[in-house]
This record gives sequence, structure tokens and C-alpha cells, in this order.
Amino acid sequence: MNISETAFVTRIAGDDGTFKSKDRFNLRWFTPTNEVPLCGHATLAAATVIFRQIQNMNKVLYFTTKSGVLTATLENDKIAMELPNNAGTVRPVSEFYELIEIITCGLPVNQCYFSEKTGKLLVRLEDSVSREELEAIKPEVEALMTVKQSKVKGIIVTLKSDGNPYDFVSRYFAPWNGIREDPVTGSAHTVLAPYWSTIHGNRKEFVARQCSPRGGDLYLTLGEDKVRVLGASVIVLAGK
Repeated sequence: MNISETAFVTRIAGDDGTFKSKDRFNLRWFTPTNEVPLCGHATLAAATVIFRQIQNMNKVLYFTTKSGVLTATLENDKIAMELPNNAGTVRPVSEFYELIEIITCGLPVNQCYFSEKTGKLLVRLEDSVSREELEAIKPEVEALMTVKQSKVKGIIVTLKSDGNPYDFVSRYFAPWNGIREDPVTGSAHTVLAPYWSTIHGNRKEFVARQCSPRGGDLYLTLGEDKVRVLGASVIVLAGK
């Protein structure tokens, strides 16, 4: 469908319930080029349709996915999702120097952090960099694909904010999955939340902004093995 991810929801085999009555479904996600193991905003979209368009009678939905069973809970005008905690480790900038040089467009780098489980590389910029500077960069995303490496499947560029209202901001690029830049990425925040928790003395709650041209706000709560992501959604197109 030529958008970052498309969610496909199906009923569980052998279950005779309807989309309106049941609370358990299968869920898969596809980019324009391939299937991915986790997508937060496509999960939010799926839950939004089931809750609001189909008028599902349950308060919690359970999705069986390649990342295990994920939950989506209706909370007033927002939906809370329980996603895996995909914490990584701090790595030397030199290990990913070519990728970092391309993606940062000359902005100074403070640290990098890599999640082996997801293949997501987090690049933290120096605190002296402004949000406006992060928003202004236009990396040559196609050039990332020319770097000889097999570990990295997506790059998060993030920056500490002042907490008014955001604790950190970010952008996300994943040409390896057919995505030049993703508007809002729940799965990236399963790496961002544990990283910023270590920077803020094991803090557990954050307000984040993904500052792509079509960005969004995320409200995060970090658990031992889960990241709770609360967000809002808008239905812009419906068909019959």
C-alpha cells in the first residue's frame, strides 16, 4: 500500500466469534518491501478500527504477533499498548561511523546505543543541538544502503529535551525495510525508553515527540520487560 506499515488483522483459527465480540486476534505488519516483527503505530491503527469503527465491546484487545502477545487498552480518547522492552547496549561510535556520518549530516554525536534484538541503532546527539536543527537535517537515506554491514535495520536519531513538555525528541529512518523516514514509530520507542531511563537515573515515565514532518506525541511507561505506549489516533479514510 506504499505506506510505512500496513496492519493485517485476522480472527484466530477455530474461533467463531466476530470482530465486535472477541478480544483476541492475529496481527501482522508489512512495509512496502517486507514483513516486520513489530510495529507500534500500525498496532494502534488496528486497535482504533476495532474499538471505534467496529465498536468492539471489550476494553482490552490481545494481538498474537511475531513479537508475542501484545495488548491494546482503550483509555478514554487514547489507546495504551504493551510492547516489548527492547533495551540495547552502549557501543563505540567508531563501530557504526559510516552510518552515523550519513544520518547526522554533520551534527555532533554524544553516544550510540544498539538493540541487537531489533537491529535498531540509536544515535544520541549532543545536548547543544536544538530540536530545530534535528528537524532540519535531510540525510541521504539511500546512501545508508551502500554501507557494507548486516546488523543495522533502522536508525533512531534522538536528542534530550527540556521536559516542557517533552523529555526527548527523535526521528527514525529505515531504508532497509523500505522506509525512508517513519512518521511515528512505536517500536523505536521500545529502544528509546530504556535508553533514556539509564540517562535519567532509571526514570520510568516519559513524554516523547517524534519530530518527523508528520510527527506525533507518545506517553511512555517503562516496565521490566514491557514498554507501555499511550497515544492518540485519527481515522482519515474509511471504505466499504
